[in-house]
Amino acid sequence: MTERKGNAQELPNRPGFWRSSINPWTVRTRNNPERVAFVLHRITGFIILAFLLAHILETDSPVWSQYFPYNGLSGWALWPHIMAIEAGLAFRIGEFIVAGAVLFHAPNGVRLLLTEFFGVGVGKPGDPKPPYVPFTFTAAQRQWLYAVFVVWIVLWIIAGVIIFG
Repeated sequence: MTERKGNAQELPNRPGFWRSSINPWTVRTRNNPERVAFVLHRITGFIILAFLLAHILETDSPVWSQYFPYNGLSGWALWPHIMAIEAGLAFRIGEFIVAGAVLFHAPNGVRLLLTEFFGVGVGKPGDPKPPYVPFTFTAAQRQWLYAVFVVWIVLWIIAGVIIFG
């Protein structure tokens, strides 16, 4: 049940402090939808941040291109060139990925706000008992998580039809 590594004892479902601190995504996600949602929430947050930074750079291109011309174009002369590049298939796939990230991150964020900030569906606190393993989701919280996954997939399919249709 437990693995021995030197003097340290590591439970199979709870990795050591250093392993989970350095790379929390290495924690097992098999049969653990809470962990899958946690990892997806982090990944989608990074995707949204990267899109935001790229969008700011693209929107500000008439200004920065005056100092750093691109293909001999600067200012508003560069704008149609950038829009032509963004009309390609690669950027549509990127839009589809960003849409999926936003469509998961938003409802999962609302679920997290309801659960962690307002305590909806958490239930009564129990007495702490060693070895202080945190409880998993209650049935209501798990149903909300599954609802988030279903809403995400349905909305992402609709977004794909809009983007590629």
